[in-house]
Amino acid sequence: PKVVDTGGGFFLEEEESVEKEERGAGEKIVHPPAPVLEFDYLICGDCGKEFMDSYLMQHFDWATCDNCRDVEDKHKLITRTEAKEEYLLKDCDLDKREPVLRFIVKKNPHNSRWGEMKLYLKLQVIKRSLEVWGSEEALQEAKELRRDSREKMKQKKFDKKVKELRRAVRSSLWKKQASVHEHEYGPEENIDEDTYKKTCTVCGHELTYEKM
Repeated sequence: PKVVDTGGGFFLEEEESVEKEERGAGEKIVHPPAPVLEFDYLICGDCGKEFMDSYLMQHFDWATCDNCRDVEDKHKLITRTEAKEEYLLKDCDLDKREPVLRFIVKKNPHNSRWGEMKLYLKLQVIKRSLEVWGSEEALQEAKELRRDSREKMKQKKFDKKVKELRRAVRSSLWKKQASVHEHEYGPEENIDEDTYKKTCTVCGHELTYEKM
C-alpha cells in the first residue's frame, strides 16, 4: 500500500487514510444544548396571571401586576397621618413591628415647604391594624371610644369657655353698676370744727364737706 504523509509528523498507508475519511463522513458533531434560562415568575393576587415585576411589587412587596393596579380604590396610597388616625396605629406599629411597613416618599402636593410625606399602601395598613387590634369589630369599638373621649374633651373645653364668658359678663356688669350706682351714705361724722364726712355703705366712698 501507498504511504501518505499526513503532515502531522507521521505517515499512514493509503488504505487506512481512506477508511478514516469514510468513517468521518458518517460521524455527526454534536454540540451541547444552550442552558435554559429560568425566571421566577410571580402570580398576581388579583388576576392569577404570571408577571415578572410591577410597581406594587417593587415598592411595597405586594404581588399585584400593573394591569390590575387600582390606584383610586383597592391599591390606594394613604399618608402616615391617615394611617395613624383612621386605623389607630402608633409609630412603633409602622416602624418597628415586623415586618416593617414599606412606604414611598413624595413632596407634599399642597405646599412644597411642608416637606416630604410618607405614603403607605392602604391594604397593608389595614392588615397591620387587624394585627394590632385583633378584629375589625375591636378596631371600630376603639375608634368609638376615642371619638366619645374627644367629644367629652370638647364638651369640657366648651363648658369652660362658657363659664369664663359668664364670669366676664358678670364682672363687666358689676363694674358698670359700680360706676353708675347712687351712693348710700351712712350717718354724718364730725371730723373737725366745721368739717364733716359721710361714708357710702355700698362702695365705701367718703364724702367730706364743711358746714358754715
